Amino acid sequence: MEHSTGAVNWQPHNLAKAPGELLRESLGHVARGSEGAMFFQWRASRAGAGKWHSAMLPHAGTDSRIWREVMELGSALANLGPVASSTVDTDVAVVFDYASGWAAEAPAQPSADLTTFNEVRRWYGALWRAGITADFAPPGGDLSRYRLVLVPALYLVSDADAANLVSYVDSGGTVLVGPYSGIVDENDQVRPGGYPGAFRDLLGVRIEEYHPLLPGEFAKLSGGSAGTVWRELGRSTGAEVLESYVDGPVAGSPAVTRNGRAWYVSTRLDEPSLDRLVGQVCAAAGVTAVLTGAPDGLEAVRRRHPDGTAYLFLINHAGTAATVAGTGTDLLSGAYVAGEVSVPAGGVVVLRDSTEEE
Repeated sequence: MEHSTGAVNWQPHNLAKAPGELLRESLGHVARGSEGAMFFQWRASRAGAGKWHSAMLPHAGTDSRIWREVMELGSALANLGPVASSTVDTDVAVVFDYASGWAAEAPAQPSADLTTFNEVRRWYGALWRAGITADFAPPGGDLSRYRLVLVPALYLVSDADAANLVSYVDSGGTVLVGPYSGIVDENDQVRPGGYPGAFRDLLGVRIEEYHPLLPGEFAKLSGGSAGTVWRELGRSTGAEVLESYVDGPVAGSPAVTRNGRAWYVSTRLDEPSLDRLVGQVCAAAGVTAVLTGAPDGLEAVRRRHPDGTAYLFLINHAGTAATVAGTGTDLLSGAYVAGEVSVPAGGVVVLRDSTEEE
């Protein structure tokens, strides 16, 4: 996984990384499937476009924090050798498709504020805050291993890929679809007959018109949730209506629906509302957090070999130490912990599960 040791050079304001952030980010990538860490660039350029981009060997040389943290990372990766070739434990996939995102960014959309890439980040963020690990998957990929598939924004989708998602639900999977999805085919031609087009029958709703919101406006929902940016005028054709719009030109139209194992949300929920909905759908699908009751800022991800050997990554992004249940050997320090483990502020612990040590 390629990233940077410190500041990049292509943003309006290129902030340096905080102490320890290089290690946390790198091991966070490893926790979620990377087999190592790569950086642009090895030695900081003295001239040209890359001269203000960070490097493993900065302008300051080896007597620098960045160089010491690079060396620390190298030692950590060496200690994590046993993790190589294991896979990430997850029951959730987030559908992501570049072609669909690019198509949705074309000019003359109903709203410039409903963007695919931002929605994908927001929905993934809801999972992260809930402590739930997720893969990214293409719409036409094999989804059979997942209990739950989130489709935050899939404006463009082929018949084959739409059928793949329908088949996944028919086979027992649970899906949550976001607004402005299933609208056009792979040639960017609108599917007639009402939105959400390719997913109309799957979701049991029929939308006839979009009613975008202006910046700063909100849509009140009957269950106490709030929507921003986007609203849809429509009706249920079989889905259970969990929340509806309570005001404006779409009053009474469904905002959150459930059609068996297929859920739909027709607005861009604010963060608290999105967190509640994602939590509700996860519970219905039988998806749980890696660690129950983990404190805010503690990232927990588990990787596993086919023989059952597992490794629990605990990455503390908070400014205070975090203590959670855990037993096993920390591959980074070599220490054995029993019953509970304390992760220092800004620190990382990688436990080899105790069951593999007995």
